[in-house]
Amino acid sequence: MDYDESMEKDIELIRKDFPVTKKKIYMNCGSFAPMPLYTIKSITDFLVRCSEEGPDSTSAQEYITSLMKELRILTSQLINCEPEEIIFTQSTTEGLNYVASGLDWKKSDIIIARGGLHEHYANYFPWLNISKKHGVKLEEIKIDSNGFFDLDKIDKTAKNKNIKLITLSHVLYNNGAIMPVKEVGKIAKKQNMLYSIDAAQSVGTINVDVKKIGCDFLAFPGFKWICGPPGIGIFYCKKESAELLTPKYIGGESAIITQEKNLVYIDSPQKFQTGFRNYVGIAGLVSSLKYIQRLGVNNVRKMNMNVANEIIEELGKIRGISIFGPEDEKLRTSMISFVIDSVSPKITVSSLQERGIIVAERDIVGGGKKKAVRASPHFFNTSNEASTFTQNIKIIQNMLG
Repeated sequence: MDYDESMEKDIELIRKDFPVTKKKIYMNCGSFAPMPLYTIKSITDFLVRCSEEGPDSTSAQEYITSLMKELRILTSQLINCEPEEIIFTQSTTEGLNYVASGLDWKKSDIIIARGGLHEHYANYFPWLNISKKHGVKLEEIKIDSNGFFDLDKIDKTAKNKNIKLITLSHVLYNNGAIMPVKEVGKIAKKQNMLYSIDAAQSVGTINVDVKKIGCDFLAFPGFKWICGPPGIGIFYCKKESAELLTPKYIGGESAIITQEKNLVYIDSPQKFQTGFRNYVGIAGLVSSLKYIQRLGVNNVRKMNMNVANEIIEELGKIRGISIFGPEDEKLRTSMISFVIDSVSPKITVSSLQERGIIVAERDIVGGGKKKAVRASPHFFNTSNEASTFTQNIKIIQNMLG
């Protein structure tokens, strides 16, 4: 569907699908998004069906198999890959750890990571752990105040033949800045480096195309911008790159045993799926993906940015407010990072929550231990909510500043 004024009229219909909108102004989808009723019903229907038929009955197992196949197809359509390149996980963190723990590391290897401690911890701690465990060198890319880096410097650094992998977030968790992932992908391909992406804050809010990006690995959760259930995530593993990973776990679903009692892995994705049983999450995520696809990611982005831009514009008019992140709309998502100079972010967040407005506290890019308030509105938020949000910021500033 194309975005036009009728989309704004449909926002009230969309809001009826999200119970949280009846009681709260929820702008914390960068942490954990609410699920639409459509998804909640799919989850309960799944549980009832399996309870009535028996979870290990032929009919229930056929239903589960069809759901898993459907989720792989829906996800592959969303990020432009092959269905067999989709592996189910419990989170972004687990997917990235598949890469960190699965590669064959040598002491001479080098990992390039954007920003070090200023990177999303899910995409920094695994690599730091590998560097400590295997003696691998972890080289951290210097960043500017918005979290961006010098591509030319990466290009020069990447000429070192010992560099095994480069990793970064697609969208920064603290200010919504969109990283130049396609440009980095060209460098990785040219220098024959593996390329891993943390897409926790991008899939579901902007277009993500793994073929255009050129990455080997990409991980994201179902419970943020896709509005899916907790405990289910997606790990994209390029078919050719799957051969380089040794699974963290092994079991009956992921390998076969020969007459000589040797273990042979089954092809991906089964190679990485041993023991997976979160079928409830599968059922919910199928419904959430269908919901997002009906809206269209481009329309979702436009709706998100309408609200975000209004908040940024109004906050910019208030003295004593500092806003972080890139000004150019093309370089950011709907996440807004700011502080009331005279009120701590922690108090601001708790004061907003007392007023029924849900946001989060997060680090400032390059700010060490400094924190900021992070609002992350999604397509169910409205212009009226943006106005209410900024009015309450003024009230908190006047009362506590």
